[in-house]
Amino acid sequence: MIENLKTKIWDLLKKKEVSLAMIFSRDGEILWHRGRDIVGKKIADGKGFSKSCLKQCMTGCRVMEEEDVVVTSQVNHLPASALLLNLKSIMILPVGKNFFLYLDSGINDSFSGTDREVFRVLGELLGELIECLRARQEDTGGITGSSPEIRKIRELVLKYSLEEDPVLLRGDTGCGKNHIAELIHRFSGRKGKFVTINTPGIPENLFESEVFGHKKGAFTGAGTDKKGLVEEAAGGTLFFDEIAEVPPTFQARLLRFMETKKYYILGDTGEKTADVRIVAATNKDLAKAIEERRFREDLYYRLQVLEIKIPPLRERLQDLETLVREEQRHLKGKTPGPGFWEVARAYHWPGNIRELKSVLKRAGILNEDSVITGPDLKDIIHQNPMNSSNDNNGVDGIWAEFRSGKNFWAAVKEPFLERNLNRDQVKEVINKGLAEAGGKYKDLLPLFNLEPADYHRFMSFLNDYGIR
Repeated sequence: MIENLKTKIWDLLKKKEVSLAMIFSRDGEILWHRGRDIVGKKIADGKGFSKSCLKQCMTGCRVMEEEDVVVTSQVNHLPASALLLNLKSIMILPVGKNFFLYLDSGINDSFSGTDREVFRVLGELLGELIECLRARQEDTGGITGSSPEIRKIRELVLKYSLEEDPVLLRGDTGCGKNHIAELIHRFSGRKGKFVTINTPGIPENLFESEVFGHKKGAFTGAGTDKKGLVEEAAGGTLFFDEIAEVPPTFQARLLRFMETKKYYILGDTGEKTADVRIVAATNKDLAKAIEERRFREDLYYRLQVLEIKIPPLRERLQDLETLVREEQRHLKGKTPGPGFWEVARAYHWPGNIRELKSVLKRAGILNEDSVITGPDLKDIIHQNPMNSSNDNNGVDGIWAEFRSGKNFWAAVKEPFLERNLNRDQVKEVINKGLAEAGGKYKDLLPLFNLEPADYHRFMSFLNDYGIR
């Protein structure tokens, strides 16, 4: 994988006393580097390498080698940046169609013929792997299709897999952020696990314990040592699903960990270190959250180094047929018939790809004929209670579930923890109930089909998740 090849390149280069390895893209972004310190994330404003050589390769797409470079009057044809750095050897190799591998030996030694051949082979292997990953992206579920937006996302997924900085995924609920996060991890070749933190599902008072872990006796109820998710993800990727829901009390600790890779286990005085890459996702307006002092501005800018904006399904309807074919198994052998595609394209798909999969599953189970027509699809779409009121964020659909006998745990809590309901929707359900109950929480219980004995559990849920 990519990570293993990058490590191998650097292991070979370390044998040279001072040297630099760097991967950069055709548009001038520095994606990865090891060795002596450099400045900048772009070739244009960077320092510490032979910028002129890089620019020549970016425009000409050719291999460049300068062997045994010595600063004398006889080598004044070399770029000024190479002369200034006193470089002995430079190699720049095309890696795939849009990337380059830059190698220099620094000032103390030069690459031997064997070195150059090894690096050339490694560069070819890296290029072949990148092109293989690019081909595999045509079958990656949720980011397939031919729309310009999706083609751009596929390129960014590949590019950011070469990086090590955090990635921020932005998009509506159900548009595939979790899947894209997993792809970035898988393509990166990191040896550790991909671990997801479902932030809305963790009470604020337990957040630090869940992420960093705790020692026995660290707080009331800590009866045993607990391994944190950071330790579980060591060497891999930690995915914050809905980063906007990270409690403000924990955000400073998260920022410190992202910058230093260091953290403390609750109840332990020794500092720990973990090599973990952070990927975060949100469907919220983080700028608004910063204004309302619910999200730290410095944390936002640390996360925003690499960003992918994922469009909702309604903005990429030309990919609809591809997505349906990709999920064809859910139809259980049934096929789209007359009017199917017209209804599918006319619908606004508020739940995005997640809703599309749900509709296809229901169609496969409920449709009696082997052909699914437009009217069939329309009926199946509107069998979802969340679609019974487009004007009220699905809240009327939840109340319809209460009237049918479902209790609060099944109609609200479970969908909330599974990310099918957001915090604002739950608050709206509570507020509507309070309006009917005269503002008394105890009087909500019969409206939500709960027993009096459920009161303490119900109030704990509202308090733990900041919903009250």
